[in-house]
Amino acid sequence: MFPQPSEVTPELAEAALNCVPLARARKLAEWIGPSRQLTGSGVLKPALAIEACQVLGIELPPGRLRTALDLDELMRDWEVACYAGYIIPRGSRVRAAARLADMSPLTVLRSWLGAASADLGLPDEPCGGCLTILHELSEADGPLDLAQLAEAIQSPEPPDPEDGPCPGCGEIHDPSDLAAVFGYEDEDEYLDDSLEHAEDTVVSLMSYGAVAVLAAEPVGPGGSGESRVRLTPLGRLLAESIFTGCAPPAEADVATLMEVLSVLPQKIAEQMAVPWLAARSPAAAAGELLAWAEPADPAQRLIAMAFAMGIGPEAAPAWWEWADRPGFGAYARMWLSEQGEEVPEHPGDQAWLTVEALSAADAKISPEAMPLVLGAALRNADAGEASQVLTLMSSSGHPDAEWFVESITIATGVEPPTVRWTLPAGLPGGDVYQLKITLRGVSKPPVWRRVAVPSGLTLDLLHDVLQQIMGWEGGHLHVFSTPRRNYGTPDPELGFADERKVTLAEVLTKPGAAMRYTYDFGDDWEHDVVLEKILPPDPVPRLTCLAGKGACPPDDCGGAWGYDNLKEVLADPDHEEHVEMLDWMGLESAEEFDPAQFRLDEVNARLSQLI
Repeated sequence: MFPQPSEVTPELAEAALNCVPLARARKLAEWIGPSRQLTGSGVLKPALAIEACQVLGIELPPGRLRTALDLDELMRDWEVACYAGYIIPRGSRVRAAARLADMSPLTVLRSWLGAASADLGLPDEPCGGCLTILHELSEADGPLDLAQLAEAIQSPEPPDPEDGPCPGCGEIHDPSDLAAVFGYEDEDEYLDDSLEHAEDTVVSLMSYGAVAVLAAEPVGPGGSGESRVRLTPLGRLLAESIFTGCAPPAEADVATLMEVLSVLPQKIAEQMAVPWLAARSPAAAAGELLAWAEPADPAQRLIAMAFAMGIGPEAAPAWWEWADRPGFGAYARMWLSEQGEEVPEHPGDQAWLTVEALSAADAKISPEAMPLVLGAALRNADAGEASQVLTLMSSSGHPDAEWFVESITIATGVEPPTVRWTLPAGLPGGDVYQLKITLRGVSKPPVWRRVAVPSGLTLDLLHDVLQQIMGWEGGHLHVFSTPRRNYGTPDPELGFADERKVTLAEVLTKPGAAMRYTYDFGDDWEHDVVLEKILPPDPVPRLTCLAGKGACPPDDCGGAWGYDNLKEVLADPDHEEHVEMLDWMGLESAEEFDPAQFRLDEVNARLSQLI
């Protein structure tokens, strides 16, 4: 967002020129003139920095100056001059811009807006708190005190310690409860932080002449005893130029709209979306938002859904279009149910929305920290309760569920239960593909399977089939690697294409074609998937394992190398790790695990449970 002056008058330009930051930035630019030398860090050389401080009246610290970066006051003036467009650093030199000599009201106000809005985080990183304070002041009927401004930007009320995922089912029953997962500090600390933020913002706005401080109200009825502030004409120019001037135009597409709204507090976003909404019917607006949100990442999707849900009941036709769809359709069913509509029941919706909320919050937490956060959230749950949470997440169908299951396992040590997948009622028709799946790096004996499946099977369902025919327990991430691209659970960080949107026939087009299926990015179990034959369509589509050899290695045994070591340890009763390995595998004796065992009937029994 690059605000432009919403109003241009000589009086406003004069007020802008008289504000301290702009006056100092002009003075610095005038001293810089045609050219000054910069260091490799892009700042003035120490000798020049000292000279600049003398010009600007900045007191130098004692001792030898190492770098201009150590001079906070000078660097502040430097940043203002850059944002105002008064200086142009380039390579090893900096020069004053031609704008410095242009004293027209329009140019002066553009420079002032560039510098003042930069203090609010614009254009790249808008500060929600700073913008909220400016917005509150612009909407207020009279002056406001710091306490009122702090309240406007204060974080949501700290939840009750009992809130968060239900220990009985692992679900988050109210979106606001999600905050409990991440913990809150003392409420007074939040108030202190908000007051400090409000004070810093007001001081910055004052320096630019955007707010004026009024005398304190007397203590008593209707009086807080605190100083109050209001916007000046320059402050109103700033607010109008941002909140109206930067609003997405009515003809903007939904991607442009969300690019602006997603970085703003909701109250401001709603105001700035008014022109866009006014150009569409409620159903059309909600429809555009829903279509954009479905493939978006969870954090962006949550913002779009909050916006769409606020459009009103007139948007119901758009929501009904999504009401019978799995996964993302949970949003539609939740919204329609809240409107009192009779909607089809999908038992997994609550689990899907829970994973969705966690995924959105995950965008603000490093991947390394997430297991710790989830572990803290489940610290009071016993192994049985944690296992229930894992079961719910695993069965949710959310594309991020596997990652959270793995994170909870890391955090709690509780292994996910063996998942029984269920394919959609009725398998796709079309040709029958005879595939051979060979586990790489495993020999003596090798491990492979031959299976017949419909060619119309999507890769996410093929993943379920491969899990069952191989004998994996599930609960780890996976990817299909083809010469064209990688397919898996859609995730911006992983960069995989959506496996739900591509069929087996699209990636393996003729006999001999192959791809790789990797399961568990820690152990890296790589499988070669080769199309051996294309057979005529089956009158009744089915899943059939035709042959195979070798037992499936245990999950989490350390990959092909770890499996070799496991077999070696089990075969040697005198090995120092023999007893420990038996305990880890839950065996009474090594004879209970036969690496060569393969039971075709058991594999087909598992496949029959998928349909």
